[in-house]
Amino acid sequence: MRQDGGHRLIARRSPALFLAVGLAVSPETAIAPASVSADFDGDGTVETVTAAPSSRGIRIHVADARGRRIAEARAPSPAGDVVPFTLTTASVGSAGALLEVAASTDTSECVSVWRLRDRALARVPIREASGRALPDCEPPGWSWRWESTAGKPSELVRERSQKVDAGTLVTRETFTFAGFSLDAAAARSGAEINGVPIPAWFPETLLTRAALETLYSRFGLDAMRKEPELSIVTDAVRGVFALRFRVPSSGTELVAPVDSYALSGADATLGAKAGEKTAHVTLRLSGSGLSVPLDVRVEGLGAPYDQRYAPAGSWRGGARQVFLSAADEVASEQLAGIWISSKGQRTSMEVEGEGPYRIRSGSSVLVPDVAAAAPPVDLLLRPAAGSGEGWAVTLRGPNAMDLSPCRFESAGSPCASAGSPETLRRVGALVNTR
Repeated sequence: MRQDGGHRLIARRSPALFLAVGLAVSPETAIAPASVSADFDGDGTVETVTAAPSSRGIRIHVADARGRRIAEARAPSPAGDVVPFTLTTASVGSAGALLEVAASTDTSECVSVWRLRDRALARVPIREASGRALPDCEPPGWSWRWESTAGKPSELVRERSQKVDAGTLVTRETFTFAGFSLDAAAARSGAEINGVPIPAWFPETLLTRAALETLYSRFGLDAMRKEPELSIVTDAVRGVFALRFRVPSSGTELVAPVDSYALSGADATLGAKAGEKTAHVTLRLSGSGLSVPLDVRVEGLGAPYDQRYAPAGSWRGGARQVFLSAADEVASEQLAGIWISSKGQRTSMEVEGEGPYRIRSGSSVLVPDVAAAAPPVDLLLRPAAGSGEGWAVTLRGPNAMDLSPCRFESAGSPCASAGSPETLRRVGALVNTR
């Protein structure tokens, strides 16, 4: 479906035209050539684009004001000899204009954008946030239009509405003209589920104050696993905006879909439903684009969920760094460094990659796992390959820990003891182990 604010010409069935030129086509299926005029190259004169469908795409010809052909190209279209199409022009903000060619059938829609430069038609890629160009053709369902502001390049907008498990998901994607491409504009793109905007927030695990205090003590992390964790799920692709609570020690889970959302500066409020209970949530946001919830207060769900939550790192000595999870915080702030055993052997650990972090020690690459550890172990270091040698770690404060060799049969298997524990201390630290 097209909703264009600029100049648009739709090629329709025109039996009279085809009969006049004597072509042997069916009046019910013929698609006539179409044309549109604008100053495409910005030289102050008007060019005319003429297009017609063919079995190998939409044939495009550009002629100058005198009718002389100066450029030609072939735009993508669904397979078939007779494919309805539209031509649309859009301002680039100063001199010149863009040409959009959209060809569609019941099963496929092809959209391409072109610019006339140096007497040649050049394709203008439409790029996602990842930098990947959209495919030439996709299943139908998007509504395309151009939006423009005086003196600024036009923006290409596409929207679609679809049914998902949570209700009706409306997705809007905006692409801004950057000279040689139309690039995704995250700030003007987004999605709504049942009319509620879905923000793009950092997918952190939020912990209670009690859990964070245990985490920072570097001792007896099992107490932390008895506290509820909160994840605010914001998945614009699946249409999910929900509070997800989990108590690791019991496996108890509670999901409350968000049904209201308001933002005022760096403060946000959410409403969410969990059965007959209504949660009222207040958040303080920080980071780039206010995308990181730093301080979250939950009320209305009862114990143990009505608490204040924050991500690992945010409440530690005024630190501004925020970690994806408790495991990432331990990896970065506790494990990374050089350690020495009572026998004088040194072990180096380094954080590797983006979150979720991995730990490199010698030739081993290990994944920290806090959730699956059982007392007296505080976390497991699993082999990144899934099976193999790893460690069970018991923390003894910020500068000491016990390492026990382990064997893991698979990525989710328990630790099978493979040796006696050894106490390590951080090089350069004077410590009293607990």
